[in-house]
Amino acid sequence: MKKFFRIFRISAVIMAFAAAFFVLHKPAEPQTDDCNLDKDAAKRIFRTAESFEKTGEECIYDVFDVSKKLLGRVVYARPDGTAVGGFGGNLRVVTGISPDGKIVGTELGENYESYGFIERVRETGFFEKWNGKSVADAAEAEVDTVSGATMSTRAIKSMVALNLSKYSGMKIAADQQDATPLWLKIAVFVILAYSLFAFFFPQKTAKFRIFHLAALAVVLGFISGSALSFESFKNWLTSGNITLVPVVILALALVIPVIFGRNFYCSFICPFGAMQELLGKIPLPKKNFSPKFMKGVPVFKGVLLVLIYAVMISGMISDLTVFEPFSAFKFEAASLPSLVIAAVFLIVSLFISRPWCRFFCPTGTLINMFAKRNGEEI
Repeated sequence: MKKFFRIFRISAVIMAFAAAFFVLHKPAEPQTDDCNLDKDAAKRIFRTAESFEKTGEECIYDVFDVSKKLLGRVVYARPDGTAVGGFGGNLRVVTGISPDGKIVGTELGENYESYGFIERVRETGFFEKWNGKSVADAAEAEVDTVSGATMSTRAIKSMVALNLSKYSGMKIAADQQDATPLWLKIAVFVILAYSLFAFFFPQKTAKFRIFHLAALAVVLGFISGSALSFESFKNWLTSGNITLVPVVILALALVIPVIFGRNFYCSFICPFGAMQELLGKIPLPKKNFSPKFMKGVPVFKGVLLVLIYAVMISGMISDLTVFEPFSAFKFEAASLPSLVIAAVFLIVSLFISRPWCRFFCPTGTLINMFAKRNGEEI
């Protein structure tokens, strides 16, 4: 009977996320304009724009005001093989160009990036970096990515370069490097390999546990931002785009508990869990809870999981980082609620062992549904 309920849980999760994919991953509706210009984004560049007329060039439009006066042009190139994806996959950018060939503005069009991160990118003035430059000067401009939103700003730079290429007819490449450098990929995979070893041989690795936790927090947390979260699930479901490192982490998180019956991710990979455990090692009195209280925790966490899932597929809130602490590792671009959640639970972890993991985490609850229910909780 237990095996049946476990198979039922796993099947239910798979079907729920398959349904979420079909709800969130909506293909573009057929239109006469195959470039599907984001007119709202274009109007944020040309405030008095009233109409757009596609030129003979791919995804280039003349912009007119209400009196049919030419305001300039906008370019809205479709991602191609040279485009770099953001955190949520490929995105599109509107580039506005004045009649005299100067960049008027840059706006984000269709995208699957986290709203909070993009707003903080906007606050840095990143979108104005090309303004006032000729196309030739803009093509050569060195525009730094924004710390904490490297993948998103890299992708925007890539699409600006593609827009300028379409407009000028020249081959223009963005000045950028891989968002995940080789040394970081190697470091992440070394840590994952060690995590697997620690999972299977806990007694042999127990004395190195504190160093393992520190590596998870620093490398997988602050440097690479590799924590699984419902915001990342939403982005992957929406865009259908997921890169190598999160693919491996997600596969390990789901496959290992199915095969071996125990939750691997939460105790051996999650950087926020690692930070809580590190702070919990400070010798302060810890709060214990009665068995009766702990018996009700799984029910509460299950309800919370369902609520977060409902919010995700309904689209009521576009930025799910407000419900989880994981984006706080990229604190320069993290949403305020995420920072507050992270700070509160890290302080509480001084007195209660891994409070976020044990009592709230919807991501951990989801992963734990793939494990055997043998009394062992996160």
